[in-house]
Amino acid sequence: MPVSARVAWTYVAALIAVVGAALLVVVGGQVVSGTVCKVVVDDSPDDFAISCLFWWGIWLAIGGFLVALVAAVRALKLDWWLALTLLAGAGLLVAVDAITAWWWWVLAALLPALAALASADWDRGPRFRRTQQVALLVLAGLSLAAVIWWYLG
Repeated sequence: MPVSARVAWTYVAALIAVVGAALLVVVGGQVVSGTVCKVVVDDSPDDFAISCLFWWGIWLAIGGFLVALVAAVRALKLDWWLALTLLAGAGLLVAVDAITAWWWWVLAALLPALAALASADWDRGPRFRRTQQVALLVLAGLSLAAVIWWYLG
């Protein structure tokens, strides 16, 4: 697939993943607020109930994005390296925790294109591809560590 088509289809996959995550947050948020966080609301002050819903919303969004992205990547016949790179980039965006900054939104808008370019097979030989794949695995590991550190902090 040409790189331009890869970038375009990556934007489609990312859009599907964002919509899937949003739907899961809306539907799952209703279920959580009526079950898990309702118990918290009855026994705790309002701030704790809001943090319960916020916590569940974050993890529902991350899980929904993951599931919807994997489904979209498979449906659009894109490769797993692209999905891994896009998930790693999204994880780093979450861990940066700067959603109110303008540059965060610029990076979020450019993330599908950057992921498509970073994971593309540039036909430069097997050694280059193997180095590229190791770099993407390191990026994914750093992203996972950053999300865990963000969550614990």
